[in-house]
Amino acid sequence: MRLLSVTDLSAAKAQLRQEMRRKRNEMPPEEKKKLDQAMCRALTESAAFQQCEQLFCFLSLPKEPETDAVIALALEQGKTVAIPRCLPECAMAFHQLSPALPLDQQTESGTYGVREPRLTCPVLSPGPEKRVICLVPGLAFDRRGGRLGYGAGYYDRFLAAFPHMLKIGYAASAFLTECVPMEPTDQRLDGLATEYPLEVWNG
Repeated sequence: MRLLSVTDLSAAKAQLRQEMRRKRNEMPPEEKKKLDQAMCRALTESAAFQQCEQLFCFLSLPKEPETDAVIALALEQGKTVAIPRCLPECAMAFHQLSPALPLDQQTESGTYGVREPRLTCPVLSPGPEKRVICLVPGLAFDRRGGRLGYGAGYYDRFLAAFPHMLKIGYAASAFLTECVPMEPTDQRLDGLATEYPLEVWNG
């Protein structure tokens, strides 16, 4: 397989982002709602989810797979749940949620209009001795662990810092592609959660 130049790689990523954003925008709301429910059920019924002790989970944007239900179930099951806050230089910190408070009381509008944890929520790092899942957003994924993010590199930096986590992409199967263009700094995932049974390739 021919290696792409930096310019070709950037162009391939931009083209795939455009294609997947269009696919997101064209999905009827009722279809998305059914997929969200099926994805939540498939993930939370999986052995990996049942066994995990800490869940690091993104808060979804309107066009992304909805994660509030996943978070609620994890808290109900006594798992430690943390959600991300953007920091300078495209870094992230995750803050722990309290099971005693509604999610909307623990979040506020932050970077790019994304919901973020309030600073009153304590910062949490993935415990090296814990069974940890990090649920990762993206526009496209492949079964080699490839992921196409939004281009800023927030998750790539975080995932590289905590390699012991089980890194799971979260997307409907319609956003699975044969091969995602990858750069050396792009972090490969360990599995993929869709509306079908959870796939884990590593870990």
